[in-house]
Amino acid sequence: MVNRQSSIIGITGGIGSGKSLVCGLLEERGIPVFYTDDEAKLEMRENQQIHRELIDLLGPEAIDSEGAPVKAVLADYICRGQEYADNINNIVHPRVRERMHRWIKAQHKNCVAIESALLFESGFNADCTVTVTVTAPLETRVIRIMRRDGITRDKALEWISLQMPQEQKAALADYTIINDAITPLTPQIENLRVQGICH
Repeated sequence: MVNRQSSIIGITGGIGSGKSLVCGLLEERGIPVFYTDDEAKLEMRENQQIHRELIDLLGPEAIDSEGAPVKAVLADYICRGQEYADNINNIVHPRVRERMHRWIKAQHKNCVAIESALLFESGFNADCTVTVTVTAPLETRVIRIMRRDGITRDKALEWISLQMPQEQKAALADYTIINDAITPLTPQIENLRVQGICH
């Protein structure tokens, strides 16, 4: 477990909930954010041991000529079911967690945040002082995903269905932030300071 000299806020939420917007507001307040998805992509590109394990699992076609994982090969494997996704996660998540620990120790801040769509599924929440789930109505999420990724409504709903329900994420979290484009975000974020989570 990382040395908790800092308060560590774990931010999660389903696709289209607006986690990035909330994290951006935290950054505006001087709170650094570790984006696990972005960091996972870097780790998967840079870590030779991950490459070897992916090749053992999927074959040589898992890594391209430039030494990067082939997204289509990984996606095809993951889409076979949760057991297959877990096989990939078991290779990647421990390395991302190590990367996260190094990042936290390097910040020298009394408060940092970890953004992760799989905060609870990955076990990253165990490193957090407090957890926050960002929620939004289903229709709002669908519209956001369709606009952002240029996909159909059915495809957006399919992507949402592949994740842990946001109600379950909210039940697991210490706090919930409603990002429905109606409820003001600022008071909800400032409430974290009121609660003494960040000083």
